[in-house]
Amino acid sequence: MKNVFVALLGAVVATVGLAGNAQASGLTNYNFEDANGSYPGLKRFKFLNESQVSGWQTTDSKIEIWGDGFLGVDAGDGNYFAEINAHNYGSLFQEVSDIDAGQQMGFTFMHRARKGTDVMNLSITDLGLDNVFGTEDDTVLFEKDYSATTAKWELNTSENEDAIVTLGNSMRFAYTAVSTGSGNKSVGNFLDAANFGLASEVTPGAQDVPEPGSILALLTIGGMSVSGVLTKKRSA
Repeated sequence: MKNVFVALLGAVVATVGLAGNAQASGLTNYNFEDANGSYPGLKRFKFLNESQVSGWQTTDSKIEIWGDGFLGVDAGDGNYFAEINAHNYGSLFQEVSDIDAGQQMGFTFMHRARKGTDVMNLSITDLGLDNVFGTEDDTVLFEKDYSATTAKWELNTSENEDAIVTLGNSMRFAYTAVSTGSGNKSVGNFLDAANFGLASEVTPGAQDVPEPGSILALLTIGGMSVSGVLTKKRSA
């Protein structure tokens, strides 16, 4: 039987169609379905190249996809889900663009441990004017660790977090393995239903978007950093 969160998640994802002025449509293949026909009817697990998993990239050598019900673990949403720890403590990530500055964004994702308690990190990084990750003008818009056990899928949202306000450049959404209950770097951190959208649509209880004047007051010359609100990422 599917997790009780699935019905709620379906309602959330249904609202992720964004208003025109946001110029965004969420993460591609948010629930790791088989859009490329690379793992049809997968009943166990499979290590795949990035090109075989629509939308997703990894810092690991492969992306590990599990089929619904394998080893008694139902997918959080749909028929498949990912294990972040494929071979290492890597990241699954996507980069999105064409989102206007000053938009308040929200996110949802589902997280579950494979053994004991697993910990993962979500980071949302503005890539600066060069739109390249790991350079001096990157700005971390959001970063937080999340833990989960084997008991159920945990549905995490941005509803009670500080406002995540876009700067107008490309952004990287990265889900990174931090630790595993197994103690094995290749065993842990299931991820499913990872998406984002306007906070007013994804997390209706979030605070309103700041007024344009307030946003401009936060941005320094060139819109490359935010004073007192956003954390400046150190140069890679």
